[in-house]
Amino acid sequence: MGTPEPITIRRGTPEDGQAAYRVLWESANDLARRIGADPIPGTVDSSYSSMRVLFEHLAETAAEFWVAVDRSGEVVGYARSIEHGSFFELTEFFVVPGGQSAGLGRKLLERAFPPERGELRVIVATTDVRALGTYIKNGMSGRTPIVSVIGPALPATDAAPSLGARVPPEDEALAEIAALDREIAGFDRGPMLRWMADTREAILFRRNGRGIGYAFVSSRGVGPAGALDPDDLPVILDEVLHRASIAGLETASFEVPMANGVALRHLMGRGLRIDAFLTILLSNREFGRMDRYVANSPPIFL
Repeated sequence: MGTPEPITIRRGTPEDGQAAYRVLWESANDLARRIGADPIPGTVDSSYSSMRVLFEHLAETAAEFWVAVDRSGEVVGYARSIEHGSFFELTEFFVVPGGQSAGLGRKLLERAFPPERGELRVIVATTDVRALGTYIKNGMSGRTPIVSVIGPALPATDAAPSLGARVPPEDEALAEIAALDREIAGFDRGPMLRWMADTREAILFRRNGRGIGYAFVSSRGVGPAGALDPDDLPVILDEVLHRASIAGLETASFEVPMANGVALRHLMGRGLRIDAFLTILLSNREFGRMDRYVANSPPIFL
């Protein structure tokens, strides 16, 4: 019998959730230390408790989910993608520190994000230059940096009445949110939108009976959110800050494309700050209206 391969790559399962998250946690915190950004707070176990619902959903609905395990059976890397019609997004791609230059990442990426899949291909990538180089060689181009804007989740103002109303998952108005999201984000989320409305508060903003924007918020995070007119973003973001506080968030984090100067200036004016940990939106072609969009937080998918 020959010597077994030190690393085996296999399809991921829902049972790999916490082990995969440990790889994300170790890799992201290693990068945060190197660039002087805030680490993911708490321990792996405490942090995963807030991510469990998302990880279980992604494991059950992923287009591709692959894990790399060592001889002891420990997960040392993983990659995952989602697909909605012609939209194909690499949601996660992480290898434990120390194993990131051994060809393992390339093998995971080939399986989770094959080049022939998707008319619109999207990645929200960290600033790890090794991974960025790989993405660019595979036909992706940078569109905009996305910054984490972090600060207290407190009611921002009581001056104006809210234009937002909660939309239950089964409500017909969710189709109105879906239409706004398609126009602003530039792609169709498909059934994920209903899951988001199940796990977060879906808010539809109307003026004179017409939809002007939308947002999602819960104790696990905020976003995505957007407005047809960037000038309407301040009232939407204030409502999100208010509802985040009610949901129990002490600190809110917004993933804001740097093309969206209106949102950045408004949130910073409310006392939030830009963290050093940023991501970069890459795609194979132009899409969406990032000057009026706020991405999902935590930044697992756009």
